[in-house]
Amino acid sequence: MIKLTMLCLLLLLGTNVDASEYDEKQVKCLVTNAYFESRNQGVKGMQAVTWVVLNRTKHPSYPSTPCAVIYAPFQFEWTRNGKTPQVKEKDAYTQAERVVEGVLSGKLKDNTNSSTHFHSTRVKPVWANRLSYTTTIGSHCFYKLKK
Repeated sequence: MIKLTMLCLLLLLGTNVDASEYDEKQVKCLVTNAYFESRNQGVKGMQAVTWVVLNRTKHPSYPSTPCAVIYAPFQFEWTRNGKTPQVKEKDAYTQAERVVEGVLSGKLKDNTNSSTHFHSTRVKPVWANRLSYTTTIGSHCFYKLKK
């Protein structure tokens, strides 16, 4: 809780992000999603997953806040049953906090080429054919909407 409060304070003190868009609740959603979706993907993987959520918030087809994007039906596997699983790897969660801080402060740029979707390299979902492939980071393939 203290780390999230400090992150929000850092955002208020001057970054390239409008801190009013990312209150503590929104930051926590981003951190939690980075942890559950990419804790085994390192900094670049967590950075990419965070950017996918932020890229969706900027697109008119998606909700405008990180929490609304993350908890929209059928978007992220860990949210499907409506209950947030327990964080078991504290170091990975701390890393997710640092990554989200880096993204929101502008230090970690979008490494996905404006992607709005991703999936594990182990699967090939039917929706992937309708999107433009952008990159692979770790064991995730990234896509954006076709123009």
